[in-house]
Amino acid sequence: MSRRRKFHLYLTVVTCCTGFLVATSIETTKLTRKERYNDQLFQQETQLNDRILSEKEQNRHLEDQLIDLQRQVGKVEEAMAERKSEAADALSQLEAARMLAGVVAVEGPGLVITMQDSQNAASNADIANYIVHEQDVRLVVNELRAAGAEAISINGQRLVSNSSIRCVGPTIIVNGIKSAAPFVVTAIGDPSIMESALNLPGGVLHSLQDFVQIDVAKKDRVQLPAFVGDAKTKHS
Repeated sequence: MSRRRKFHLYLTVVTCCTGFLVATSIETTKLTRKERYNDQLFQQETQLNDRILSEKEQNRHLEDQLIDLQRQVGKVEEAMAERKSEAADALSQLEAARMLAGVVAVEGPGLVITMQDSQNAASNADIANYIVHEQDVRLVVNELRAAGAEAISINGQRLVSNSSIRCVGPTIIVNGIKSAAPFVVTAIGDPSIMESALNLPGGVLHSLQDFVQIDVAKKDRVQLPAFVGDAKTKHS
């Protein structure tokens, strides 16, 4: 074999080896890069999983805190509702006490009873039997109270616990204020119950109707003024 041919053969072998080495190097580099990329992906995935786990743990703690806060809020709301209910009860009792004491003007359904002297009073020898006296008004007032009247007034004078009804001649004095017939008794309460009580057989109206004129009217709404005067002073 000539030198030239040997040279070409060696060159061919060297070229092939070089090409193989280059190809191998390229593949190795690609594999290395791929492995590094895969390692990076794995690390990123691991970090992401760790972060997800951390977020889940944090969310769990937040959920526990939320549940605890909701329980605390529930207890506070229950306490507030209870206090609100107690306050409403106290206010209701206070309003009822004020109404009974007569210190506030009130309105509501009720009766208006008008009592007048008999038209035949002047023609009767015993005229005193045919005019309205304080005991007649007092009978009506007591019957209304027994029937559940919440508030009563006579000719605009609000009755309280120590109010008195006195007669002076043809006039009646209530809370120190003198007024003449007709005497208008206004009561707040259940109109039907109070009217039935007044109309009981042998009751107030039956015992008075032959002597004085009495008119009873049911009202959807009547107004009573507040008591004016010293509630501590006994009117006699």
